[in-house]
Amino acid sequence: MQMVKIFLIDDHRVFRQGLSELLKKNGNNEIVGEASNGREALEKLRECKPDVIFLDISMPELNGIDACPMIRKIVPHARIIILSMYDTSKYICSALSRGVSGYLLKDIDACELKTAVETVMNGNIYLSQRINQQVIKDYMDIAHENKFASLIDTLTVREKEILQLVAEGHSGKEIADRLNISYKTVEHHRYKIMSKLSCHNVAQMIRIAIKEGIITA
Repeated sequence: MQMVKIFLIDDHRVFRQGLSELLKKNGNNEIVGEASNGREALEKLRECKPDVIFLDISMPELNGIDACPMIRKIVPHARIIILSMYDTSKYICSALSRGVSGYLLKDIDACELKTAVETVMNGNIYLSQRINQQVIKDYMDIAHENKFASLIDTLTVREKEILQLVAEGHSGKEIADRLNISYKTVEHHRYKIMSKLSCHNVAQMIRIAIKEGIITA
């Protein structure tokens, strides 16, 4: 099996030492260099040419996120794996958008660490299980919001008008009088609105109207 050359970038020396030991014990890995911040890493990477780079986010002088594109210019073939305590979508998305091959949390165990190295060396992306769950949750939240946005767009001008009046608490008769249409027509529009928005009651209609800014809470 080919030796994997690894470079570690983290501002905590003790953490780098522990990570180094884990990597050498679990896999065919060679630690070819270390740095305590992104700026120092840029200088050392010109000589080391590693296969995999473990990179912390929060570091002095040059943080890991901003260092990513600079590192990739120096060693374009290297796979960058973020190893951080941050598990929020803000950091995950920033890292992925900068071309990292993996994102791990610092509570990772030796087994997953080995799997991550093998995965990125095979040209694939590796995310910690908790990171996967966060990414999926964020995707579902966005998809849910986009679903409502697209459903609102399916309403006609008249239907949006009636949705607002219903959400504001007006009765069917009041809406009919206000818009100078029959009560039957109002009920027909209300049925179509509920069908398009997948609503089962007025409360759901009101929630969507508030969410879309049609009325204020």
